[in-house]
Amino acid sequence: MQRFSALLTRGHDAVAAEMLRERVLFSHLLHRHRVDEDNEAGRTLPGAPLAAALAADMQALLAEYSAHVRTWPPSRIPGEWDDYTKAVLKLQQRMRMRLAWEERELFPRLSAA
Repeated sequence: MQRFSALLTRGHDAVAAEMLRERVLFSHLLHRHRVDEDNEAGRTLPGAPLAAALAADMQALLAEYSAHVRTWPPSRIPGEWDDYTKAVLKLQQRMRMRLAWEERELFPRLSAA
C-alpha cells in the first residue's frame, strides 16, 4: 500500500504501467493473505467467534476491494485521477484498520495457541 500511495503522488502519466503492475501484485498479496489467515485461524481457533468475525470481515473487505476494482478500470483512471486517488486512499484506510485489528486481536491469540 505504501508503494501504491507513493505512485499516486506522481500523477497518472508518470506511473500508469507501474500502477497496473502494483494493482496486480496487491491483488495476489491480498488473496494470499486471506488463504494464509483462513488456514491459520481454522487450525488455531476452530469454531471460535473470533474466527467467524475474522472470516466475515475479510469477506466484506474483499467485496469492497472487488467493487473498487470494478468501479475503477484502467480506462477510467486518467480522466478522474483526483477521485481515483481519494477512492484508493479510502480503501487503504479500511485495509489499515483491518491490519491493526489483526495485530491487536488476532495475532496475540494465534501466538498463544
